[in-house]
Amino acid sequence: MSRRFKSYIGNNFEMKEKGKATFQSYIDFPVHEEDDKESNEEVERNASAFFDNLHEPRKLQGESKVGEADKVLMFAPFSDRKQGIIGHLFVTNFKISFVPADKSSYPDGDNSQVILRSKLLENTDIPLTFVDTIYQVSSGARRRKLVPGSSVTTTTKYLEIYCKDFQVHVFGFRFAAQDQNKQITEAIAHFSYPTNDTRLFAREFGYSSQVEDCEHPVPQFLEKDDWEKELERLQCQGMWRVADANKDYEMSIGLPEFFVTPMNVLNTDLAKACAQFADKRLPTWCYTYVNGASLVRMSHVLPESDFKIYEEKMLNAVKQSSGNEKDLLICDLSRMCPSLPDVKSSIEKLKAIVLTDSAKEFYSSDARWLSSLEATHWLQHVAACLNTANHVVNQITRDSQTVVLKEETGCDLSCVISCLAQLQLDPEFRTIAGFQSLVQREWVIMGHPFQQRLGLIWTPDTSEAEQVPVFLLFLDCVWQLLQQFPSSFAFTETYLTVLWDTSNLGLFDTFLFNNCWHRKKFLSENKQTIATLPSAWDWKFQLSEEQVLLFNNPLYRLRTSYDLDYVVDSAKTALRSSGDALRENSYPLLLGKPPSNAEIFGLQEVVLKPEVTAGLIKFWSQCYLRWIIPAQIVGGGNPSQYVQQCILTEEVVCLEHKLSSLTLQLQKQLMQPPHQQQRQRLGENGDDTEMRVRLSRPSSGLMFGATGYSSSSMQLSTMYITSSFPFTLAVSHHTQHTLICGPLSQYLKDTAIDHNYMQDEND
Repeated sequence: MSRRFKSYIGNNFEMKEKGKATFQSYIDFPVHEEDDKESNEEVERNASAFFDNLHEPRKLQGESKVGEADKVLMFAPFSDRKQGIIGHLFVTNFKISFVPADKSSYPDGDNSQVILRSKLLENTDIPLTFVDTIYQVSSGARRRKLVPGSSVTTTTKYLEIYCKDFQVHVFGFRFAAQDQNKQITEAIAHFSYPTNDTRLFAREFGYSSQVEDCEHPVPQFLEKDDWEKELERLQCQGMWRVADANKDYEMSIGLPEFFVTPMNVLNTDLAKACAQFADKRLPTWCYTYVNGASLVRMSHVLPESDFKIYEEKMLNAVKQSSGNEKDLLICDLSRMCPSLPDVKSSIEKLKAIVLTDSAKEFYSSDARWLSSLEATHWLQHVAACLNTANHVVNQITRDSQTVVLKEETGCDLSCVISCLAQLQLDPEFRTIAGFQSLVQREWVIMGHPFQQRLGLIWTPDTSEAEQVPVFLLFLDCVWQLLQQFPSSFAFTETYLTVLWDTSNLGLFDTFLFNNCWHRKKFLSENKQTIATLPSAWDWKFQLSEEQVLLFNNPLYRLRTSYDLDYVVDSAKTALRSSGDALRENSYPLLLGKPPSNAEIFGLQEVVLKPEVTAGLIKFWSQCYLRWIIPAQIVGGGNPSQYVQQCILTEEVVCLEHKLSSLTLQLQKQLMQPPHQQQRQRLGENGDDTEMRVRLSRPSSGLMFGATGYSSSSMQLSTMYITSSFPFTLAVSHHTQHTLICGPLSQYLKDTAIDHNYMQDEND
């Protein structure tokens, strides 16, 4: 069957079934074999007219262009390569950037009002550190995986880029020049796999930019004071001390310069003992619970070590710092948690079923989705980590037993279990600032090898084995906690998803290095100056204020800001007298006679104890399936619930503000003499009036307000809200628009979510 190739006069293209065009803005001509040459020439003439005014990609300081090609097709996802836009493809030392040929590609014909994906990236940018796998498709549908160092000898028809954020990008080079075709393919393959960290863009950026200090800094734990403040907060400074035995990394490059050890262990003891442990990671403190039981992590003793006595001495010192005579619980994580090869194998199988942009592949695999997901063993690994953390928490809280996490290297699964246990034990770490402090201390400072595990650097011998997303496994476990305890965390799943993307960006010193020594070496290699890189915790460096608001959990704000515990206690007192009689008389068969002190509303425990049964461990759809359009729930899923929760919270804020104003107004009236109260109640004409008291309305810190139900603004539309919000849009008739406008920007343009609450004060 013949087809008709429709091309916008601008740069959108769409393959349709045979039929006549109905829009004058389309150029309509048949594509048959005999007319193929004429068709190509016509498309090239129409497209070339717009390249005279090409827009260059937006560049950061230190960013430079290394390759480009014009008349490149960027295909819309799940369009079977029949729909998309044409434009110019650039490669810089930071990203792959697609720039549409002209502004007609944008939904409103102008991109001036479009909110960008972030302050660092356009909506069609792909950071080079995001690239996971590249496939070159040549004529004859020959598909070849491009690896570092491979030469490009054939003409590229399509280029498929599979990314670490589980998104697939496909570019077509049908109309690109032959020399540009080869150049752009080689540039992408070369710069996506740097062989050492000096080739990372972070180096150029760090030495050419001035990074401002974070507005609300997170403790970095690079100095002694931060550790001492944490010991003081947990009131355990009498049993543990901050050691400085590793000053200038003389003892171990895997440990930070400052870390916490038992009080009665001297620096000389540490220097003698560290050589007996793998990577010189001797037992170090993580956390102390209110009962004095602590959490400690360490690596295995080297098998060739003849001085096992040092391990015994260190563990005895840990026991003495626990404040009781109970034996230590040694948790060998190699037996209780998945191994790194298991995690790697599992994530590769998971990628195989979620990395697709073909509708045919999606529906083909959809019928066996559950069995395919089970075969990955990913959820089993998540459950195993949660189960281990539960075991650790139970021993600390129930038995007051100090737990030592023992791992081969002490810097991978021990980070996961240590953080999960602390999240379950301490509400402080469930706030955004507390969570970031926890990750900074247990992952960044204690030397999780982010550069190796995230695959930021490629080496032929070690990269494949070392690239294991342990941090993603941890974030998935935290997401499971969010699902089971939705009001216990100050942050949302969007925060966790953005955090995973941020860790792969390769620009922040938080997630760029393998340890503190590596960080210091990288930032000071140029003896003339010190490089400065931003912290990942400075969210306003890369995101707008509106985007940052999506991190705040409205359910948590209700629990903390409005003291629901007090409300619940008051409700229980009021309902006991009437509620007991009501239940006894009306529901004797169902409820029976409750005890007089029955808890009507059970308050949430301070210590979280998640269930790890198979039915309660869920698949994190927002992270893994956010780009798969056929799997989206339009107007549904967690984001839809989140919007409604935000609306309710905003209404509570508004009502609380009105109540505060009325209370203050009443207090002022009562303080006035009686005759003044009478004059204030009666206006000049004797009418009843209110004495207006204006108070500044507190901010809820949430993205969506209650304006959707206001007659003065548009209805709060859900047409752009899907189960993947705020990462992808709902499916529209113009799929190519999803290539240009981010979902948050489109939503902000097409809905009214702002509200002037001053009118509420005047109601």
